[in-house]
Amino acid sequence: MVQVLLSLTFWICDTPGRTHGQFRALEDGKLDLGFVGLHEPIAGRGLEFRTIASYKTVAALPKDNPLAGKTTVALKALAPMFFIGMSEASYPYYREWLSKTCHRAGFTPKVLQDVDLERTMIHAISAGLGVALVPEQLKKLPHKNVVFRPVMPAVATEACVAWKGENPSAPLKAYVEIVERVGRSIR
Repeated sequence: MVQVLLSLTFWICDTPGRTHGQFRALEDGKLDLGFVGLHEPIAGRGLEFRTIASYKTVAALPKDNPLAGKTTVALKALAPMFFIGMSEASYPYYREWLSKTCHRAGFTPKVLQDVDLERTMIHAISAGLGVALVPEQLKKLPHKNVVFRPVMPAVATEACVAWKGENPSAPLKAYVEIVERVGRSIR
């Protein structure tokens, strides 16, 4: 039997600041589903969510950084360095996630700059402005003069979908099931 999913509204975009816009649209019922990052800002808004992917976190380092020659980087070894972070507008909760992650390793990160796009982060690291903790899949971006190293202790980041819990849409429920199934198959 073939089912046709009708009237499901979602958008995919990498424009800075759109994550907060997605949250507003979800809350207002203008958007059925949003692909968002960490679950903390979702839960704080009373939205439903599912983690659809979990990624290893790696240190992104300038190629000439002394730690770039190591196969793994102790998280604590990043303590004296400046960090490049993601802005709250484009990646809500990143700064808090970064602070908690570094605090568990015994230090407070010194964030030099927050950026809106991952590629801007990679350019800043390439220019030697700092280091970053990023999901491993960012290795797929062009990254001249940047190396990625696993961190110890291991840290994970996640990607989630979010929706308004009282949304009665059958297509939404079916789509969430599909996304969860695909997410489980690629983990």
